[in-house]
Amino acid sequence: MRFSPLTIGLGVTMTIGYGTLYYSFSVLAPEIAQEFGWGESFVFGIFSVGLLAGASVAAPLGRLADRFGARLVLSLGSLAAAAVLALLGLMQNAGHFILLALAGECIALAAQYEAGFAALAQIHGREARSHITLVTLIAGFASTIYWPLLQWLLTLITWREIYFLLAAMNLAIALPIHLLLPRVRHVQNEAVEAEDVEGGTPINGRRAIVLMAIAFAAGGFVLSAVGATLLVLLASLGYGATVATLAGSLIGPSQVAARLIGYLRRNLFSPPVTAVIAAVSMTLGLMLLFGGVLAGPMAIFVLSFALLYGAGQGLTSIARGVLPLHYFGAAGYGRRTGSLASVRIIVSALAPFTIIWLNEAWGAGAAIAAILAVALVSVAAILALVMTERPAKRPSISSPSGIASVLDNPAKSKS
Repeated sequence: MRFSPLTIGLGVTMTIGYGTLYYSFSVLAPEIAQEFGWGESFVFGIFSVGLLAGASVAAPLGRLADRFGARLVLSLGSLAAAAVLALLGLMQNAGHFILLALAGECIALAAQYEAGFAALAQIHGREARSHITLVTLIAGFASTIYWPLLQWLLTLITWREIYFLLAAMNLAIALPIHLLLPRVRHVQNEAVEAEDVEGGTPINGRRAIVLMAIAFAAGGFVLSAVGATLLVLLASLGYGATVATLAGSLIGPSQVAARLIGYLRRNLFSPPVTAVIAAVSMTLGLMLLFGGVLAGPMAIFVLSFALLYGAGQGLTSIARGVLPLHYFGAAGYGRRTGSLASVRIIVSALAPFTIIWLNEAWGAGAAIAAILAVALVSVAAILALVMTERPAKRPSISSPSGIASVLDNPAKSKS
């Protein structure tokens, strides 16, 4: 498939969205805490509250994307992100930090995957899966780029100046790309849903959406916990800064490799199967990380964790975008994914503070065990979700929906 430059551009903006609004926190938060004399629990606690606040705007943003187009949401998100990041560079007290952290996590939803996937679903309909995969392939390098970049920048400039630079990235790079996205009216997607849900639907749509919400929420907790606290946990386990940074940097290439394989073999792995592989891979990675608790801080454990967990994380991002499309179609995609995101964010918001508290109170072993337990919940929910799907009806080649189904999955047309 040939991809438009705008799809590639959207991958770049998603990289900026995650790098500046999410991955930057784990690197810059300790610097902020040190300058103001705050405990790390306070800083990560505010981050958790910010994630929770973001849940309140997820569904409204989804409805806004459905009604006016995701282009508007993404463009406003870039503008607001630039403003909040610049103000973080100017903050002077805890009140400023609390207010800006809350605003930043609400704004993040308008500059990250939920809004980006909605744009792709509106533009490409049934073909959005391939475009979503390409976007996640590019954005998978966010941690690989931003963690080392920010640590290097801290040797040259202050954390305040870094925030100004991050604001400029959103304003000068992400915003122009978002403004170039085509305008897509909500009514253009209304006819798509009837086609999409003919191929294969859940036996019980309500049960499917509940299981999807549980799986996404548990997976979100794991992603939030690891993304925000990994470097802290590895330091508590006794890993050196070099090994910890290497492990963090391996996650990006690993998730990109998994996404690339997922794209090249997309006809062999349906969205539900991809979701199962993602959840199991992350869980196995966390089991290996826990091995470092039992046997000591050996590099083989943390590096193997990074590879497996990174692969699972990469496929999880794709599953989050394509599962609702697979089960329910493109119409109302923004509203539906916004509602799922609300549940996921509420649970994810508990992760950074909970894991840091467990680390401080009971040690890194307890913190990692908690993450592993939640990952097992995600595996169970995904497996149950797969059981809700009934076999797809064989499409008729003579009908428009049948032609679309065959074109979307040529492997099935040969069966």
